[in-house]
Amino acid sequence: MKPWRRSAALALVSGVIAGGARTASAQDITILVTAASDSISPAPTIAVQGAPVPEPSQPSTVTLELSRESLFRSPFLVRSAAGSAASFVVDSLLPERTKIYFRARVIDAAGVVRQQRVDSFPVRSWLRLVDPVASSNNVVFSNKPRFVWSSPPITLPPGPWQYVIEIINTRTGQVDRQNSVNDTLFVPTTPLDACTSYRWRVTAHAANGGPHDQTTITAPGTFVIQSQECPSLTLFYQNFPNPFGHGALSSSTCFWFDLAHRSNVTLTIYDLRLHEVRKIVPGGLAAQLDSGAYGRQPNSESGCDTRLAWDGTDDRGRSVPPGVYIAVFVADGARSSKKILFKGP
Repeated sequence: MKPWRRSAALALVSGVIAGGARTASAQDITILVTAASDSISPAPTIAVQGAPVPEPSQPSTVTLELSRESLFRSPFLVRSAAGSAASFVVDSLLPERTKIYFRARVIDAAGVVRQQRVDSFPVRSWLRLVDPVASSNNVVFSNKPRFVWSSPPITLPPGPWQYVIEIINTRTGQVDRQNSVNDTLFVPTTPLDACTSYRWRVTAHAANGGPHDQTTITAPGTFVIQSQECPSLTLFYQNFPNPFGHGALSSSTCFWFDLAHRSNVTLTIYDLRLHEVRKIVPGGLAAQLDSGAYGRQPNSESGCDTRLAWDGTDDRGRSVPPGVYIAVFVADGARSSKKILFKGP
């Protein structure tokens, strides 16, 4: 580009703002929006702070525009206030997980844009399910489990948040519980059924917002209320972690099993030649066990009952060689085996 053409282009950019307004030389102006994890609330307080306009050019106006695109061809929110600084709120929720562009201006009495700033911020999700974990199938050890979710804080209006939680019987597809709450924690007042699979969902809506200011999230996973008195069947689960030992997540592996009836139980580790390596049950537990769920330890970091864990040693306490081993479970007329990979001590 020739020098005179480049100068003319720069003059055009600095002298004309979208909509035809004239602009003076740029001065400092800030847009302050409280952010968390690099994203903002769907209904934040937005503070614009500009430099005072000289007295001969008063009165001045501060404006704020919000748009889904950077050119501001169709801003969906326009606010203004007298002076060079102001705080603004939105009266409906900003679209979640969307980048929103903010343009702030200070304009003098002659219509000259004295200051301008454009920023963009991503908007946080309106709702997130926390517990029971939304992305997996869970065993829950209370018939009055805690349901926990979260939403970012929002201004009034459109807030405050209100919620409806629904607990759905997976087998029937029917809503077993439905409650309206103002908190992000819910505990059923009446017990849920043991040995029953459930799914849950939450609807969040802004109490003073519009009809579209709401969202619903359904947990993709399910959970089962597991009672010690009521396992649905006798079942031997795959050990975890697997593999274990040297270089793996843990130096030991855990066994879970359910008993539908009181039964004699054996759980034995064999090598590939079917030589007995380690007797797990009986051992830490008696040979005859009542019906129930075994191996879980909800309050421990690993979730494992150490009496039903194997650390890669034989019955004499000696480390066994790395390799594949077989866990054989016999109880309640059922026999089941699982392959185990031990990576060494």
